[in-house]
Amino acid sequence: MIRFQSFKPKSTLKEYIKCYWIIDGKNNIKEYKKTILPHVEVCISFLFLENKSKRVKEKEFTSAIYITPAKIKNYELKINGRFYFIDVSLHPGVFYEIFKISLSKLEKRSYNINELNIKFDEKVIDKININKDEEDKIIDILDDFFSKLCSKIIDEKIVDDIKKLTLSSNLNKFYNEINLSNRQIQRETKKITGLTPRTIQRISRFYKILNNLKTFDDINYSTLAQKLDFYDQSHLIKEFKYFSGENIKNFLITSKNYLQFESEEYCHQILKKD
Repeated sequence: MIRFQSFKPKSTLKEYIKCYWIIDGKNNIKEYKKTILPHVEVCISFLFLENKSKRVKEKEFTSAIYITPAKIKNYELKINGRFYFIDVSLHPGVFYEIFKISLSKLEKRSYNINELNIKFDEKVIDKININKDEEDKIIDILDDFFSKLCSKIIDEKIVDDIKKLTLSSNLNKFYNEINLSNRQIQRETKKITGLTPRTIQRISRFYKILNNLKTFDDINYSTLAQKLDFYDQSHLIKEFKYFSGENIKNFLITSKNYLQFESEEYCHQILKKD
């Protein structure tokens, strides 16, 4: 049996980290495959795979750490055999604030941390490996590790404004509150997040649609389109299919294939009908 769970970080980390995912596939014998929807966050993933080499007896699982930049298209998480997977979603701009790596120069693929010359304290790998069966301890380990990592952050105003954009989807307000030219704002945002402000707004609106789909059964899409500042209902449906790869009806039928939609901590918030 494979278990997927999501968790919020401790309160002092919430401005930096959206959530943790833990997928426990230690008993997996087949291929595990799920769809990852587009996202504005940079993800740091810890992957532990069954060590099938008879020469190595010290550890049952080998490990690797990956960095996945923001994505505007679906992609698959596909793992064969026994595994243990942790994903940490950093709010837009946080990865740049920590490592000062320009995301506009990265390809839209996952990088092993060695490719980016990022050095992590290997003790965190050992601690996770030892405590894989105790989720509370894993969360404590992650909280402690990322508290130290984020302690070096010196907040930049534009990063704070980008975070606000992901919540409000108000593009005009975003441009008006930054004392730079539109071209400078676009260039800085692309460097810090890997995305343009317009793309961040579009993906953020897409998640607002998901929030509504999860919360309400009888959605008036015309009203929702107006509420979320789409041109009309057709525009909303077109955008939804662009980012999800499915029309709304088929998406809901296959919703268990999409990890973000399954994660209460990732994309769902309490909504009220107007």
